[in-house]
Order: sequence, then C-alpha cells, then structure tokens
Amino acid sequence: MPPRHLFFIYLLSFFMVTAAYADDRDSSLSFPSEYRYTIIQPSGDGGAQRIRVPEGDFLIGQPEGGLQPPKGGDKERTHPAPAAEPRQKQIKRHESSAVRHVEITTEDMVLVPEGEAIIGLPDGMPGSELNPLRRESFKAFLVDKYEVTNAQYKVCVAGGGCTVPSLIIDYPWTFYEAGKEWYKDPSRDDYPVVGLTWKQSNEYCRWAGKRLPTSAEWEKAARGADGRTYPWGDIWDGTRANWDDEGKTDNFEKIAPVGSFPQGASPYGAEDMAGNVREWVDDLVLKGGSWYSDPESLRSGDPGHEYIVERDDDMGFRCIKDVSR
Repeated sequence: MPPRHLFFIYLLSFFMVTAAYADDRDSSLSFPSEYRYTIIQPSGDGGAQRIRVPEGDFLIGQPEGGLQPPKGGDKERTHPAPAAEPRQKQIKRHESSAVRHVEITTEDMVLVPEGEAIIGLPDGMPGSELNPLRRESFKAFLVDKYEVTNAQYKVCVAGGGCTVPSLIIDYPWTFYEAGKEWYKDPSRDDYPVVGLTWKQSNEYCRWAGKRLPTSAEWEKAARGADGRTYPWGDIWDGTRANWDDEGKTDNFEKIAPVGSFPQGASPYGAEDMAGNVREWVDDLVLKGGSWYSDPESLRSGDPGHEYIVERDDDMGFRCIKDVSR
C-alpha cells in the first residue's frame, strides 16, 4: 500500500478546489480507492480555510479566469471530514434482517454538481472502443436516488401519462416472470418497475417533469468526477450490489427492492447504479448491469448495449432534472 499523504484543500467562495502538497507532482492525485471525499459546499465569506481530508482521488480544477486570492484573514481552521446528514424529512426506512424497505417521496433526488468528470474506459479495456476515456463538462442536475418503482409508475398509469408494463419474451429458453405480474403485485411496490421499453421510460420521466439522462450524465451520477470503476471505488466488492453471484449471497435471486444496497451508493448518494436492473438512458442504451450481470457489466463506464423496442425483467430506469439557475 502506498504511504499515506496529508495535503490541504483550500475552499474558496465557489465550488472548486485547489491543492497544495510538498513535492512537484501534477494535480492528478491517486490514492487507494476505498477513501473518497466530495466537497460540494462553498466556504462562505470567511476566506480560505485549511481542512484535513482523508486520502482519496480528487479531480482538481479552477473556475474560468483562474483562481482569485481569498478575501479575509489568514486564520487557519482544521476540520474532520463531515458525515453526510440523514434526510429524515424525505425518507423513511423500515429495517429488517432480510430486506431493507424504502418509502420514496417526490423529493428523493440527489444533486450532481456542475463541473468536469472523467468518463469512459481506458484504452485496451473491454468496451473502450465504444466509450473511450475522456473528460466532459456538465451542468448541475438532480438524479433520482433510486430506480423508479412500481408504486411510482402506477401513479403515472392512473393519471393517464403511462401505459401498463408488459414483457415480450424474445428468447424461448428464458423463464422470466412477466413484468406485468411484478407490477400488479402490491408486495412489489418498492421494487423497480420493469418490462418497459425506452419509449415508456421516457414518457414517465416527461410526465414527472424530468427526463432520461444521457449516457454521460448517467455515468457521472454513478461514478463521480474521478473516473472510478464502480460507484463505490475501483475495487470490485460483490456485497455492494445485486448481481449474478453464483451463490446468491446477496439474498436476492432476482430483483431487489430499491435501496437494498446503501453501501454501494455513488459519490452523490444515488443507489443501485450498479446491478439490480439495467437502466435506460436517452441514448437508447442500458447502463449499470443487473441482477443477471457479471462484474464487468456493472462497471460505470461500460458502454451498455443499444436497444430500441426490447423490454425485459431486468430493464428499469431512473430520471434526472435540470437545475435552474
């Protein structure tokens, strides 16, 4: 393991960061992927602040026009990395030893801040020819914290904005449960809605005042700015997702209720972006892998596969919403 490094991040009165460290390395900092620290709050009017952060990967940038000298005195303060505050007003959790049930509200979206992100796969990795490694700039947007559920989709159907899911079995050797049956079962209200085409998924997002993410937007929401392999880091950990593990040690043979793997959340707090169900994006591809996928397909940068009218019981979606300025 490389030695631990201590460096300082100066928070100015905007959302960018700069780093100072002892030697002359460039600004691409690389440390073990298990540690992440995301700064999304400005420092206020008190000038620059010196804080202590855990080791991790950081994408360093500066605003247009360059960095400006901080205003205020040179008083130094050291802070531990803050823990994320629970969103008690938006979400209620019902814990059990087997299944984690999540009650979703209309406010259950998380912010993906404006800025650059590393997108794609390095040369030589499977899929890199379709999704090459690059940096892209993004405006801020909100993304659904969870995949759209049966309960949410039922409201759209009742309001006349959506059509009932179904499932076309194109492969005679498969024995999947029909999406319509999953949808009708009240005990599966907090499961992802499946058996939908891209068109049906897009219609729901529009009805909800949102839209499907582009592939690149989905990828930033899943992996953050630093280009990590999975939402939680670069090292595969089968306990953080619902995937095709041979022994089904995740306790789910197929689809799991949304929010069953909070330990696999993205840097911004979006859950189940690796595994559970593949997710439609605006580019007519499915991202993130599913309960039927191997670890390679669960990589955030995996290009996915292009579909047009197909639907299946491991195909779901989530929506995003642009942030007004």
